[in-house]
Amino acid sequence: MSRRRTYGRKKNINILPIILVLIVVIIIAAIGVKIFSANDNISQIDKLLSSDLLKTSGTISSTSSIDAKVYSNDGIRYTNKHENIARIDDFNSTLPEDSEKVQTVKTILDKLGNLEEVETVKELSAKENGYYWIDINLNVDEQMLFFENEEEYNIDLYYDITEQKIYIKNKYYDEFSTKNNKVKLQGYKVNDEFKSLIEKLAMANQ
Repeated sequence: MSRRRTYGRKKNINILPIILVLIVVIIIAAIGVKIFSANDNISQIDKLLSSDLLKTSGTISSTSSIDAKVYSNDGIRYTNKHENIARIDDFNSTLPEDSEKVQTVKTILDKLGNLEEVETVKELSAKENGYYWIDINLNVDEQMLFFENEEEYNIDLYYDITEQKIYIKNKYYDEFSTKNNKVKLQGYKVNDEFKSLIEKLAMANQ
């Protein structure tokens, strides 16, 4: 008596949807890490300056008070950067090598980590002589997996004119993350070279 063999049909598994789902999960995870994790701000600046910078822009203003918090109104997040501004101007260049102000800004960022650290504070009190508030935006060419993307990073520097100290948040979160409100400000004692760079940038806007 002969045995009858039965052969099942082989199932063809389409792995393309699985691969697409994995890619989406990886991208979401990477974005989540970027939004909710914090780097040391000086390390973040070093990383950005060594990246492919597409554009450098921002403002410098003199103000008697500093409000470095991030606010939310009806789901829209914003920063309180445009109050009590006595002087404001833009440094903006799509060809950074052609702009002296942009080069000054880059030098300020590059030399920031070489300054002597002083106190770390929760906030900066209002002062009669006030501060220079330097708001810097760096547009960087970033690559995530197989995709290239332009990302914008925001760096805020607060220069105490009387004390000759400059402050920056000691950790970097996404600009509109409310976690920024819990980050302390790291102070640095400014040397003569750094002071001249700040004053050069400020005087260029008068």
